[in-house]
Amino acid sequence: MSESGSQPAVVAQVTQVMDAWRETGAFSEQTLARTGETLSRFALRLTAQGLTSLEQVQPVHCAGFVDAHTRHGRPPELATRHARRTALRMLFRELRSRGYDVGDPTLDLALPARSTRAARPLTDEEIALARAATRLGATGTSLHRAVAWALAEATAVTSEISQVRLSDLDDPREPRWVTLAGARRADPRLGELTPWGTAIIARHASLLRQAGLPGSTLLTYRGSHNPGQAAAQAAVCNAITHTLHATGLAAEPDVRPASVRNWAGRRLYEGGMPVEHVARRMGLRSLDATAEDIALEWRP
Repeated sequence: MSESGSQPAVVAQVTQVMDAWRETGAFSEQTLARTGETLSRFALRLTAQGLTSLEQVQPVHCAGFVDAHTRHGRPPELATRHARRTALRMLFRELRSRGYDVGDPTLDLALPARSTRAARPLTDEEIALARAATRLGATGTSLHRAVAWALAEATAVTSEISQVRLSDLDDPREPRWVTLAGARRADPRLGELTPWGTAIIARHASLLRQAGLPGSTLLTYRGSHNPGQAAAQAAVCNAITHTLHATGLAAEPDVRPASVRNWAGRRLYEGGMPVEHVARRMGLRSLDATAEDIALEWRP
Protein backbone atom coordinates (compact mmCIF):
# COMPACT_ATOMS: atom_id res chain seq x y z
CA MET A 1 0.00 0.00 0.00
CA SER A 2 1.38 3.38 -1.05
CA GLU A 3 1.60 5.87 1.80
CA SER A 4 2.50 9.52 2.29
CA GLY A 5 4.36 9.72 5.60
CA SER A 6 2.34 7.68 8.08
CA GLN A 7 -0.96 8.25 6.24
CA PRO A 8 -2.42 5.86 3.67
CA ALA A 9 -2.26 7.51 0.25
CA VAL A 10 -6.03 7.92 -0.09
CA VAL A 11 -6.25 9.59 3.32
CA ALA A 12 -3.38 11.90 2.35
CA GLN A 13 -5.19 12.92 -0.84
CA VAL A 14 -8.35 13.77 1.09
CA THR A 15 -6.27 15.75 3.60
CA GLN A 16 -4.75 17.78 0.75
CA VAL A 17 -8.22 18.60 -0.58
CA MET A 18 -9.46 19.67 2.85
CA ASP A 19 -6.40 21.89 3.30
CA ALA A 20 -7.08 23.51 -0.08
CA TRP A 21 -10.71 24.19 0.86
CA ARG A 22 -9.65 25.68 4.17
CA GLU A 23 -7.34 28.12 2.36
CA THR A 24 -10.06 29.38 0.01
CA GLY A 25 -12.24 30.68 2.83
CA ALA A 26 -15.32 29.71 0.81
CA PHE A 27 -16.58 27.21 3.38
CA SER A 28 -17.78 27.70 6.93
CA GLU A 29 -16.00 25.84 9.71
CA GLN A 30 -19.14 23.76 10.28
CA THR A 31 -19.28 22.73 6.63
CA LEU A 32 -15.59 21.87 6.62
CA ALA A 33 -15.97 19.83 9.80
CA ARG A 34 -18.97 17.84 8.56
CA THR A 35 -17.57 17.29 5.09
CA GLY A 36 -14.14 16.45 6.46
CA GLU A 37 -15.56 13.81 8.78
CA THR A 38 -17.55 12.26 5.91
CA LEU A 39 -14.60 12.20 3.53
CA SER A 40 -12.25 10.83 6.18
CA ARG A 41 -14.58 7.87 6.64
CA PHE A 42 -14.74 7.43 2.88
CA ALA A 43 -10.94 7.43 2.64
CA LEU A 44 -10.58 4.88 5.44
CA ARG A 45 -13.21 2.68 3.82
CA LEU A 46 -11.36 2.81 0.48
CA THR A 47 -8.08 1.97 2.21
CA ALA A 48 -9.69 -1.05 3.88
CA GLN A 49 -10.93 -2.13 0.44
CA GLY A 50 -7.37 -2.05 -0.90
CA LEU A 51 -7.47 1.17 -2.97
CA THR A 52 -4.29 3.23 -3.00
CA SER A 53 -5.51 6.28 -4.96
CA LEU A 54 -8.71 8.23 -5.41
CA GLU A 55 -8.18 7.82 -9.14
CA GLN A 56 -9.10 4.14 -8.67
CA VAL A 57 -12.56 4.92 -7.27
CA GLN A 58 -15.46 3.48 -9.26
CA PRO A 59 -19.22 4.14 -8.98
CA VAL A 60 -19.64 0.95 -6.95
CA HIS A 61 -17.33 2.31 -4.24
CA CYS A 62 -19.37 5.51 -3.99
CA ALA A 63 -22.71 3.70 -3.95
CA GLY A 64 -21.47 1.35 -1.25
CA PHE A 65 -20.34 4.27 0.90
CA VAL A 66 -23.52 6.30 0.43
CA ASP A 67 -25.66 3.34 1.51
CA ALA A 68 -23.30 2.02 4.21
CA HIS A 69 -24.80 1.42 7.64
CA THR A 70 -24.06 3.95 10.34
CA ARG A 71 -21.61 3.28 13.17
CA HIS A 72 -24.61 2.07 15.17
CA GLY A 73 -25.36 -0.62 12.60
CA ARG A 74 -28.49 1.04 11.20
CA PRO A 75 -29.27 1.92 7.57
CA PRO A 76 -28.54 5.61 6.88
CA GLU A 77 -31.37 8.11 6.76
CA LEU A 78 -32.12 9.75 3.41
CA ALA A 79 -30.60 13.06 4.55
CA THR A 80 -27.38 11.23 5.46
CA ARG A 81 -27.24 9.54 2.07
CA HIS A 82 -27.67 12.92 0.34
CA ALA A 83 -24.98 14.49 2.53
CA ARG A 84 -22.55 11.68 1.74
CA ARG A 85 -23.17 11.97 -2.00
CA THR A 86 -22.72 15.75 -1.88
CA ALA A 87 -19.42 15.38 -0.01
CA LEU A 88 -18.18 12.93 -2.66
CA ARG A 89 -19.19 15.28 -5.46
CA MET A 90 -17.29 18.10 -3.75
CA LEU A 91 -14.25 15.85 -3.45
CA PHE A 92 -14.14 14.72 -7.08
CA ARG A 93 -14.87 18.19 -8.44
CA GLU A 94 -11.90 19.52 -6.46
CA LEU A 95 -9.70 16.69 -7.70
CA ARG A 96 -10.58 17.47 -11.32
CA SER A 97 -9.76 21.14 -10.76
CA ARG A 98 -6.37 20.09 -9.37
CA GLY A 99 -5.55 18.03 -12.48
CA TYR A 100 -6.38 14.53 -11.26
CA ASP A 101 -7.58 12.11 -13.91
CA VAL A 102 -10.98 11.45 -12.36
CA GLY A 103 -14.54 11.81 -13.54
CA ASP A 104 -17.59 11.93 -11.32
CA PRO A 105 -18.29 8.41 -10.05
CA THR A 106 -21.47 9.70 -8.38
CA LEU A 107 -22.96 10.89 -11.68
CA ASP A 108 -25.47 8.05 -11.98
CA LEU A 109 -26.04 7.66 -8.24
CA ALA A 110 -29.72 8.61 -8.02
CA LEU A 111 -31.41 9.17 -4.67
CA PRO A 112 -35.04 9.87 -3.77
CA ALA A 113 -36.00 13.51 -3.28
CA ARG A 114 -35.29 14.86 0.20
CA SER A 115 -38.71 16.52 0.44
CA THR A 116 -42.03 17.06 -1.31
CA ARG A 117 -41.41 20.82 -1.62
CA ALA A 118 -41.08 22.46 -5.00
CA ALA A 119 -37.90 24.29 -3.95
CA ARG A 120 -36.43 23.01 -0.73
CA PRO A 121 -33.59 24.98 0.85
CA LEU A 122 -30.19 23.72 -0.20
CA THR A 123 -27.90 22.42 2.52
CA ASP A 124 -24.65 24.14 3.49
CA GLU A 125 -22.72 21.35 1.77
CA GLU A 126 -24.72 21.79 -1.45
CA ILE A 127 -24.04 25.53 -1.34
CA ALA A 128 -20.32 24.80 -0.96
CA LEU A 129 -20.47 22.41 -3.91
CA ALA A 130 -22.21 25.03 -6.06
CA ARG A 131 -19.69 27.73 -5.12
CA ALA A 132 -16.92 25.41 -6.24
CA ALA A 133 -18.76 24.82 -9.51
CA THR A 134 -18.74 28.56 -10.28
CA ARG A 135 -14.96 28.76 -9.79
CA LEU A 136 -14.20 28.61 -13.50
CA GLY A 137 -12.41 31.87 -14.20
CA ALA A 138 -12.12 35.51 -13.29
CA THR A 139 -14.09 37.05 -16.15
CA GLY A 140 -16.83 36.33 -18.65
CA THR A 141 -19.82 34.04 -18.34
CA SER A 142 -18.48 32.07 -15.37
CA LEU A 143 -18.13 35.21 -13.25
CA HIS A 144 -21.62 36.39 -14.19
CA ARG A 145 -22.97 33.04 -13.01
CA ALA A 146 -21.08 33.37 -9.76
CA VAL A 147 -22.47 36.88 -9.26
CA ALA A 148 -26.03 35.67 -9.90
CA TRP A 149 -25.49 32.89 -7.35
CA ALA A 150 -24.03 35.35 -4.82
CA LEU A 151 -27.08 37.61 -5.13
CA ALA A 152 -29.40 34.63 -4.67
CA GLU A 153 -27.48 33.87 -1.46
CA ALA A 154 -28.47 37.40 -0.37
CA THR A 155 -32.19 36.38 -0.68
CA ALA A 156 -32.72 37.96 -4.11
CA VAL A 157 -35.33 36.39 -6.38
CA THR A 158 -34.37 35.93 -10.02
CA SER A 159 -36.25 39.00 -11.29
CA GLU A 160 -34.49 41.14 -8.68
CA ILE A 161 -31.09 39.73 -9.63
CA SER A 162 -31.54 40.92 -13.21
CA GLN A 163 -32.14 44.48 -11.91
CA VAL A 164 -29.18 44.89 -9.56
CA ARG A 165 -26.81 47.64 -10.66
CA LEU A 166 -23.35 48.66 -9.52
CA SER A 167 -24.88 51.61 -7.64
CA ASP A 168 -27.07 49.21 -5.61
CA LEU A 169 -24.02 48.02 -3.67
CA ASP A 170 -23.37 49.79 -0.38
CA ASP A 171 -19.61 49.77 -1.08
CA PRO A 172 -18.36 48.48 -4.45
CA ARG A 173 -14.89 47.86 -3.01
CA GLU A 174 -16.12 45.67 -0.18
CA PRO A 175 -19.87 45.21 -0.55
CA ARG A 176 -21.89 43.76 2.29
CA TRP A 177 -25.41 44.96 1.50
CA VAL A 178 -27.24 45.22 -1.81
CA THR A 179 -30.49 47.08 -2.50
CA LEU A 180 -33.11 44.71 -3.91
CA ALA A 181 -35.92 46.21 -5.97
CA GLY A 182 -38.70 43.86 -4.90
CA ALA A 183 -40.88 41.64 -7.05
CA ARG A 184 -44.42 40.36 -7.30
CA ARG A 185 -43.84 38.10 -4.31
CA ALA A 186 -41.17 40.09 -2.46
CA ASP A 187 -41.02 43.61 -1.00
CA PRO A 188 -38.08 45.96 -1.68
CA ARG A 189 -35.36 45.54 0.96
CA LEU A 190 -31.64 45.21 1.63
CA GLY A 191 -30.00 41.84 1.07
CA GLU A 192 -26.91 40.85 3.04
CA LEU A 193 -24.14 39.21 1.05
CA THR A 194 -22.34 36.19 2.42
CA PRO A 195 -18.56 36.51 2.87
CA TRP A 196 -18.13 34.43 -0.29
CA GLY A 197 -20.63 36.63 -2.11
CA THR A 198 -18.79 39.75 -1.00
CA ALA A 199 -15.55 38.42 -2.50
CA ILE A 200 -17.22 37.48 -5.79
CA ILE A 201 -19.12 40.73 -6.26
CA ALA A 202 -16.18 42.88 -5.15
CA ARG A 203 -14.07 41.26 -7.87
CA HIS A 204 -16.79 41.80 -10.47
CA ALA A 205 -17.39 45.40 -9.38
CA SER A 206 -13.66 46.06 -9.62
CA LEU A 207 -13.64 44.88 -13.23
CA LEU A 208 -16.61 47.10 -14.07
CA ARG A 209 -14.99 50.14 -12.46
CA GLN A 210 -11.67 49.45 -14.18
CA ALA A 211 -13.57 49.48 -17.48
CA GLY A 212 -14.93 52.94 -16.62
CA LEU A 213 -18.55 51.78 -16.53
CA PRO A 214 -21.11 53.92 -14.68
CA GLY A 215 -23.03 53.04 -11.53
CA SER A 216 -26.10 52.28 -13.65
CA THR A 217 -24.37 49.19 -15.10
CA LEU A 218 -26.25 45.96 -14.43
CA LEU A 219 -24.23 43.33 -12.57
CA THR A 220 -25.57 40.23 -14.31
CA TYR A 221 -28.03 40.85 -17.13
CA ARG A 222 -26.56 41.71 -20.53
CA GLY A 223 -29.59 41.23 -22.78
CA SER A 224 -31.72 43.78 -24.61
CA HIS A 225 -34.94 43.26 -22.65
CA ASN A 226 -36.04 45.29 -19.66
CA PRO A 227 -34.40 44.18 -16.38
CA GLY A 228 -36.88 42.49 -14.10
CA GLN A 229 -39.14 41.36 -16.93
CA ALA A 230 -39.69 37.78 -18.11
CA ALA A 231 -36.79 37.49 -20.57
CA ALA A 232 -34.27 39.00 -18.14
CA GLN A 233 -35.57 36.82 -15.32
CA ALA A 234 -35.25 33.75 -17.54
CA ALA A 235 -31.61 34.62 -18.26
CA VAL A 236 -30.86 34.70 -14.53
CA CYS A 237 -32.75 31.44 -13.99
CA ASN A 238 -30.63 29.86 -16.70
CA ALA A 239 -27.43 31.09 -15.04
CA ILE A 240 -28.37 29.59 -11.68
CA THR A 241 -29.71 26.43 -13.28
CA HIS A 242 -26.42 26.00 -15.13
CA THR A 243 -24.64 25.87 -11.78
CA LEU A 244 -27.21 23.41 -10.44
CA HIS A 245 -26.59 21.20 -13.48
CA ALA A 246 -22.83 21.42 -12.93
CA THR A 247 -23.30 20.06 -9.41
CA GLY A 248 -25.82 17.36 -10.30
CA LEU A 249 -28.45 19.08 -8.15
CA ALA A 250 -30.67 20.08 -11.06
CA ALA A 251 -31.73 16.44 -11.43
CA GLU A 252 -33.41 16.51 -8.02
CA PRO A 253 -37.15 17.27 -8.29
CA ASP A 254 -37.20 19.43 -5.14
CA VAL A 255 -34.35 21.73 -6.22
CA ARG A 256 -34.99 24.95 -8.16
CA PRO A 257 -33.19 28.29 -8.45
CA ALA A 258 -35.32 29.47 -5.50
CA SER A 259 -33.61 26.78 -3.39
CA VAL A 260 -30.60 29.11 -3.07
CA ARG A 261 -32.68 31.98 -1.66
CA ASN A 262 -34.53 29.54 0.58
CA TRP A 263 -31.19 28.33 1.94
CA ALA A 264 -30.39 31.94 2.84
CA GLY A 265 -33.65 32.28 4.78
CA ARG A 266 -33.15 28.95 6.53
CA ARG A 267 -29.61 29.99 7.46
CA LEU A 268 -30.92 33.19 9.08
CA TYR A 269 -33.52 31.23 11.04
CA GLU A 270 -31.04 28.62 12.23
CA GLY A 271 -28.72 31.46 13.24
CA GLY A 272 -31.33 32.57 15.79
CA MET A 273 -33.36 35.13 13.84
CA PRO A 274 -37.11 35.04 14.65
CA VAL A 275 -39.21 33.86 11.73
CA GLU A 276 -41.01 37.21 11.40
CA HIS A 277 -37.63 38.92 10.94
CA VAL A 278 -36.63 36.26 8.42
CA ALA A 279 -39.82 37.07 6.51
CA ARG A 280 -38.82 40.74 6.31
CA ARG A 281 -35.29 39.89 5.21
CA MET A 282 -36.74 37.72 2.45
CA GLY A 283 -39.31 40.39 1.55
CA LEU A 284 -42.21 38.04 2.28
CA ARG A 285 -45.61 39.21 3.50
CA SER A 286 -46.76 35.94 5.04
CA LEU A 287 -45.29 33.89 7.86
CA ASP A 288 -46.86 30.77 6.34
CA ALA A 289 -45.10 31.47 3.03
CA THR A 290 -41.84 32.06 4.88
CA ALA A 291 -42.17 28.80 6.81
CA GLU A 292 -42.85 26.95 3.55
CA ASP A 293 -39.84 28.46 1.79
CA ILE A 294 -37.39 27.73 4.61
CA ALA A 295 -38.86 24.26 5.33
CA LEU A 296 -39.99 25.20 8.83
CA GLU A 297 -42.58 22.76 10.17
CA TRP A 298 -44.28 24.84 12.84
CA ARG A 299 -47.78 23.33 12.77
CA PRO A 300 -48.38 20.09 14.75
